[in-house]
Amino acid sequence: MKDVIVEYHPKFKLLPELKQYGLNHPEIFNVERLVEESLAAVGGYSFVDEDGRDFDDSDDSDSKTVTVVNNSSSKNNKVFIIQNVQTKIGSLRVTCYNPFSNKVDYFYIPKKAVNWFKENNGTKSRESGACERIRTTWNESKDYYNKLELYRLKSFEKLAKAKG
Repeated sequence: MKDVIVEYHPKFKLLPELKQYGLNHPEIFNVERLVEESLAAVGGYSFVDEDGRDFDDSDDSDSKTVTVVNNSSSKNNKVFIIQNVQTKIGSLRVTCYNPFSNKVDYFYIPKKAVNWFKENNGTKSRESGACERIRTTWNESKDYYNKLELYRLKSFEKLAKAKG
């Protein structure tokens, strides 16, 4: 809420009362939707929320919001997983909250890379077939997202305006 929504969402920027309310009560807002609307506002394209894409940009991109988690109870194994990528038709704009570094990281993954990194999501499936995901580990000592590090961007603005 504080790093993206109140900084970039047109309504939160326009209304100081809404900005303060959002900061005081972030749990009542649909943050994923507000990130999508913020990306569209900064990137100059429309939020369309259609099957396979969220935006009408030339890359048919989709927004994904994820969180880094420790994936093991016995060892230090920090990961993030981008779920349900099997229906995506274009690039991914990923907003990643990392509670271990207490910051938000941004990734623009072009369509070709999305297709390359997709993997079966274990036993999960839908009527239309297997569910797919993209996952990577995060190296805490190096602040490095391993196979997706190449796609990390410096800011939300760069994420919103990226093309691939």
